[in-house]
Amino acid sequence: MKTRARLNATVHPPLLSLSIFEAPHRRMHISAITALRQDLFDACVAAKITLPIDYPIDLSVLFVNPMSPDLGNLYLALEQALDGNTLSKRTAVLEDDALISKASISKMYTDPNKLDSHGRPRKKGHHVKKAS
Repeated sequence: MKTRARLNATVHPPLLSLSIFEAPHRRMHISAITALRQDLFDACVAAKITLPIDYPIDLSVLFVNPMSPDLGNLYLALEQALDGNTLSKRTAVLEDDALISKASISKMYTDPNKLDSHGRPRKKGHHVKKAS
């Protein structure tokens, strides 16, 4: 997993932009959510963002090659990983996920093996059949 973060404080409310590579979804083991939480925290620290964020923000998220094609499950895992009221406050990006005023969420697949013949994300357990 890899995350890039940026905070644009010149707009109101400030815009937190995240690019998350191989993000877990909410049904994965809590250790995956904990790893995402640490990755988000480290990315924000690297971007010199003062944490935890304790004011309203807008959120823009790009999931690159996520573990699920379901945006709802990806976003729920992200909320849990960002929220200061969940898991450890020490590595929280947001004091409370209720501070998110607006969220813009998208996904992108760069690995053609994760897409079916119509360009849709492959469902778990559906593999490409090799030509014989």
